[in-house]
Amino acid sequence: MRRHLLALIMMFSGLLLSAQNIYNGQDLQQNRKYWSANRQYYLIFQNDGNLVFYNRAGSSIWASKTQGRGVKASFQDDGNLVVYAPRNGVAFTSNTSGKRANRLAVQDDGNLVIYSNSNALWASKNGSDNGNGNGWGFRGGYLNPGHKFTRGSKVFSANRNYYLAFQNDGNLVLSNNNGDPVWGAGTDNKGSRAEFQNDGNLVVYDSYNRAVWTSNTSNRGATRLDIQDDGNLVIYAGSSPVWSSGTQRY
Repeated sequence: MRRHLLALIMMFSGLLLSAQNIYNGQDLQQNRKYWSANRQYYLIFQNDGNLVFYNRAGSSIWASKTQGRGVKASFQDDGNLVVYAPRNGVAFTSNTSGKRANRLAVQDDGNLVIYSNSNALWASKNGSDNGNGNGWGFRGGYLNPGHKFTRGSKVFSANRNYYLAFQNDGNLVLSNNNGDPVWGAGTDNKGSRAEFQNDGNLVVYDSYNRAVWTSNTSNRGATRLDIQDDGNLVIYAGSSPVWSSGTQRY
């Protein structure tokens, strides 16, 4: 009898684990798999402190890159998805607080999305610009550390009045929505790739892997790169700016 009861409990627990939505105010249990409804994808806060989104084959689709640092993961009451480091430090944030986010969806299409009702605020898939939008994950006007730029793709400010692009000529440029440059790294005909690195440094490299421009913000606690509505490009450590383009329009 006890064996049958245990089997029923385990089966019921499995059904709970396949829930597609995680609602705000919920901590993610460590090493628990949060499955998509079709059970082809799952989100897990691993024992190593990394929050990772996998497909059923065990291949990583997205990660918070917080291994060795994360001690707690939470989809908070304020709608922010956060991985905390020791002493309440922030190792990763979706920067969705105050935007009325109310659910984190583990979707059947292999995308992890934070919604405010039916409005997507953040997503794990970072598609490039197709002329109608600025790509999943870029709608809030910011980038997280670890982002590698794709030539020609545009990362817009939230109000869509400004965008940052790594141009085909190798220059990293902030422009207004008319295409007029506001700021540039001055790496035209020199830049081969651009990256907002995990160490918080924004860098343009040449074809020999030499830095031809850098924000000099490595290891200063940078948590995001903001393309702001006021036309300023800012690297923040929490709420404190550590670098800016100085191009704000009043």
